[in-house]
Amino acid sequence: MPPDVYSPQWSVFWYTCHMKKIFLVVLIVMIAYVIFVLINNDSGTIESQLVVTADQQPKNEPIDIKNNHILKPPLDRASERVTNKEFGVFITPSTSPIQPERFQGYHTGTDFEIFPEEFNQDVSIIAICTGGLISKRTVSGYGGVAVQACKLNNEPIIVIYGHLKLSSIANINDELETGQVVGVLGADKSIETDGERKHLHLGMHKGSTINLLGYVGSEPELTSWIDPCLYVCYDS
Repeated sequence: MPPDVYSPQWSVFWYTCHMKKIFLVVLIVMIAYVIFVLINNDSGTIESQLVVTADQQPKNEPIDIKNNHILKPPLDRASERVTNKEFGVFITPSTSPIQPERFQGYHTGTDFEIFPEEFNQDVSIIAICTGGLISKRTVSGYGGVAVQACKLNNEPIIVIYGHLKLSSIANINDELETGQVVGVLGADKSIETDGERKHLHLGMHKGSTINLLGYVGSEPELTSWIDPCLYVCYDS
């Protein structure tokens, strides 16, 4: 029971009650402030993390290939010739831009097409880099293939020139200079191209192990290959 309002105890009681209320209000304000600060700090942290993550992602910025000139295009008017099968495209017999199609998978190279006037002409393929010719052979799906060992940014790579006339290819162990003729394209739909159209399949594989696969079964497998158009799809 509270004390009589006229007694001295009333002042003490009144003072104690009000102090408790003031303390409670101050406590609530402080708790609210702390929560506000924590929420803002968390938001700032998340935003900063998003910015850092975005900065770390590879940027798909266009590469100025023509001014790069690390490698040389295998044919003239190279950029005009890439019209059907680019690097990394997924090919099936039903969706391929080339019909009929017998292959399926992710394309490991870039196809350079011929122009109509070149159909019955010898089309020379030149070395995109300097390095030794380490193999030439007939391979199923390609016909004649030339394999060159080069370096790109001081790292070893294997370059595959597919669908060449085998007898035209330079000699094994020849040191081919950039721009030197490797061979000529095989005749259209002949044994020289293993029945394929007349065109160049250019593949670039990381490392020094010969890998002649024209297609791989999964997209992650493409990481072992290099997109030729990052370096040679410009008009020389």
